Amino acid sequence: MNFLLYILFELLKVTIPLFPLGFIQFAARLKGKMFYYILPIRKQTAISNLKRAFPDKSAKELNEIVKGCYVNVLTVIAEFFYMRKLSVDKLKNLLKVENPGLINEKLEHGKGVILISAHFGNWELTAYGVSKMINIPFNVIVKEQTNKRVNEGINSIRTSGGNRMIDMKNSLREILTVLKSNGIVAMLGDQSAPKENVKVKFFLDGVPTYEGTARIAIKTGADVLFGVSTRNPDGTYSLKLHEIDTSKYKESTEDNVKALTQAHVDLLVEYIERKPDHWLWFHRRFKNVG
Repeated sequence: MNFLLYILFELLKVTIPLFPLGFIQFAARLKGKMFYYILPIRKQTAISNLKRAFPDKSAKELNEIVKGCYVNVLTVIAEFFYMRKLSVDKLKNLLKVENPGLINEKLEHGKGVILISAHFGNWELTAYGVSKMINIPFNVIVKEQTNKRVNEGINSIRTSGGNRMIDMKNSLREILTVLKSNGIVAMLGDQSAPKENVKVKFFLDGVPTYEGTARIAIKTGADVLFGVSTRNPDGTYSLKLHEIDTSKYKESTEDNVKALTQAHVDLLVEYIERKPDHWLWFHRRFKNVG
């Protein structure tokens, strides 16, 4: 199975860039709907999550959101294989960033920048595209895939624009080194954290969330920015960076870690409420919630 997945990965890597981006996006939408109707992988997990997050929505509304989730995931995959083909100018047309200069502004403080994003919109394109636009590499925290060949292939695409990957299993020392040298660390902060977590409100009360981002920010004094990309009707994306004020969190107390974590989770919830089909509902986000 691992070998077949690797062959599929290599096939997509070679063939997808041969077609125009508009066609690739159109094909991804069709395939997303096909998965919803024919191969509904993790559909019930998504429905279960949505029922808890949006108890007032009808079954029809929830199913439409799930259908949109499949479309979003297939679009992310298709654009992932295509993005190496995009010049900086083409990236700027595809990913419209409202305030990219905010990153440079925060780097002037000399303590590094932590960029928090989520599995929302196209998270791969966001990390790849923004770093190329501002011409500063990101150090991206990633989870290693079980298929080693596919993992290497994915990271070869991620790093082709200049970014560097840091395996989340051994990330703390490298993160501190990057921030000490006034670099940029980018991470996704929206999945469940069985260990080293803090419980915050993410639609429901008491949802375990990774606490490392908050602890590192307080420890280092690094500036923290939050940003996710929202897909527009024409297939482009819009992105606005939000500054999270960390100046009031001087000590790494449990209350401060919780408050800072809640601050970036609240921003994500605002985006999900506006575009619920943009978020990845297919993992059991509420599995450790009573």
